[in-house]
Amino acid sequence: MDINDVIQLNVLKNTEILAGEKGLKNIVLNTTIIDAPDGYKWCASGDFIITTGYPFTRNMHWEEGITKLLELLVEKNCSGLGIKLGRYIPGLPKAAISFANENNFPVLSLPNKVSWSEIIMPIVTRINKQHQSELKMNHTVYEMFHNHLKKQGKLKDLAHLLNKILDIPVTIYIRNTNEKIDVQESYFSKEEIENIISAFSCDQEKPIQRLNWQQKIFTVRWIYSSNRLEGGVFLWEKHCRLHTWQKAAIEQTAVISALEIERMRTVSSVFQRFRNDFLSMLLSEKVESRDTLSRRAEEVNWHLKDHYNVVLLDFDTKRQQPVNNPNNISIWQRKENILEMLEYELKWVLPEALIGFDKNNIFTLLIPNKYNQNELVNNLTKLVKKININFYGGIGRLNNVEKLSVSYNEALLAIKVAYANIPGDTQNKIGQLYIRSFSELNVERILFSSNPHYEAKKLVEDCLEKIIKYDNEKNSELLHTLKTFLANNANFDHTADALYIHKNTVRYRLKMIEELTQLDPKNIKDQLLFQMSLVAFNILDSTSNTMR
Repeated sequence: MDINDVIQLNVLKNTEILAGEKGLKNIVLNTTIIDAPDGYKWCASGDFIITTGYPFTRNMHWEEGITKLLELLVEKNCSGLGIKLGRYIPGLPKAAISFANENNFPVLSLPNKVSWSEIIMPIVTRINKQHQSELKMNHTVYEMFHNHLKKQGKLKDLAHLLNKILDIPVTIYIRNTNEKIDVQESYFSKEEIENIISAFSCDQEKPIQRLNWQQKIFTVRWIYSSNRLEGGVFLWEKHCRLHTWQKAAIEQTAVISALEIERMRTVSSVFQRFRNDFLSMLLSEKVESRDTLSRRAEEVNWHLKDHYNVVLLDFDTKRQQPVNNPNNISIWQRKENILEMLEYELKWVLPEALIGFDKNNIFTLLIPNKYNQNELVNNLTKLVKKININFYGGIGRLNNVEKLSVSYNEALLAIKVAYANIPGDTQNKIGQLYIRSFSELNVERILFSSNPHYEAKKLVEDCLEKIIKYDNEKNSELLHTLKTFLANNANFDHTADALYIHKNTVRYRLKMIEELTQLDPKNIKDQLLFQMSLVAFNILDSTSNTMR
């Protein structure tokens, strides 16, 4: 019961409210008499205190004494004070009224002719009846949730059950599955709930919170599983004072939701292993037909696009997880947890992306053909900031789904380069992404490759194949001009003299080479790349006639 209920009792119907009217909803858990100056020491939270005020008129002025009593009772978190005025306390002083109003602490004027027992007994009786009612309702609530578990009800059934018990709009939101179940109505979308989670401190020790977001007041019970915030049970009611049995219903909903999340995580973990197997097959050099790939993708609930960039991400376990930390979980378990977080955040940052582990347990993403290079890197950077762990990574070039092994091998090379170039002062930086794209690599392709012969051949294809094809089709001498230009230290006059042509012809031919290859023969870095590809071409040409 609350103070409002107290003044509705027959014996107190004519009670005057002296101060603290805004605190009439303060909960009354018990009532007690103070008949000694130090009686406040035995008061407890929720106590409604009654007194004549006599003990506070003996050793100090009564105005000072009654004000001091109010301060002590507020400190004890008592619910209110009932006092008999006239005999010892003529009235409530201004200081006491002001203090009571500021602290929403009700002070009532009790009838002088009413005995203490006539006041205490109805309050205690009412409280006991409510306790019995609470116990009965608690039992009923637990029975209802027990039946829900016996029937193996779903989360939707759970939300409807809580709504039935509380008779207010309910939402259950699960982050990992991006699932939002509304019963009656919901104030916010999934995206807005995520903003709420980001904005507020979701304390696991105090899981039930009253929040005010965008001028809407509501109650939420956060759902935790394995010390991770998994979602929440939202009660969309502005003025919602929760009784014990209502809190029990909310707690049961949160606990059962957490159990369901763990069950889904177990199923998802098994399912993810099938996806990892399929991903490994997809990235291997074994070529399957598109029909076969599509069928196998459907088995793991993936819908394949025609083209993907393969992106590899990993984190440095030595730098980010000291071996001597006794609380460390296994690297594999940590990676599985991070994979789950990445999979969730991808829904917001890179929709339609697929994710799993490759055969080396590196996070592997397949990014569909809808982002240019800068957009892809920016979105990956946002993703890493969400996870709040330092990652390094490599991006392979776009390739069709039947030949993703090419993009995968490129990403493997790029991630090696990225790891080798991580700055040394990263310990105080969190949520950083150190990533390289294969298309940006030049000399590193061969230096960091586990198969230099293959990369040398690829370098020739990328840098010279279009030039050679153009020469064959147009009977031109672009390749010879390029060799001569590099042999003469990129000097136009010397190149023109060696070829017996005008230097403007040299410029024209080099411009053609730049248009064909997107590499500038006048640029020192691209010159090195051309030089390496020419050396590789000569070696390959001497052992094979493939390029002719």
